[in-house]
Parts: sequence; structure tokens; C-alpha cells
Amino acid sequence: MPYVLIEHDVADWETFKAVFMDDLGRRKMNGAKGGRVYRTADEPNKLVLLIEWDSVANAQEFTETIELGEAMQWSTSNVGSPRVSVLELALDSEA
Repeated sequence: MPYVLIEHDVADWETFKAVFMDDLGRRKMNGAKGGRVYRTADEPNKLVLLIEWDSVANAQEFTETIELGEAMQWSTSNVGSPRVSVLELALDSEA
């Protein structure tokens, strides 16, 4: 399965969380299978999102949507620029 990886500095965790959860339905309708949000241990407003998609095409389309850009603006309060990548599995290992 492909994933979208977003590295994202936010100004306020609660604002980000509300925006991310509000977008859940749209992501699902467009092929998202679920995702995880990680916070760095020493800087809790530095986030890494990993969202699974049903296809590379849908993942790439998601990264180019106006809605994603707007959601990132609302949740960052102008803190840096998020980095967005589409990932495909290249190697699988048990450890």
C-alpha cells in the first residue's frame, strides 16, 4: 500500500487535531485507509503523519488538493512549510 508522509510543525496541537479530524471523511472518500500522527518526544508540535492510501494515484492526488493546502495553513499558523511525500514500499523486513 502507498502512504503519504507529512512532516509538519504546528503552532498548536489542539488546532491541528481538530483540523485533521474534520478532514477524515473527505480523506476516506478519496481512498485513505487510515493514518497515524506521531509527535516528536522533545518537541510535541513537530509532527509526522503517515496516511495509508488505496492507490498511488489517490495518494498523489491528495497531496495536490487545495483542501490539503488550506488545512495545513489553518493548522500551522504560519509555522514553517510542511514537507509532503508519497511513499511506495521498496523493501520489507521483519526487524
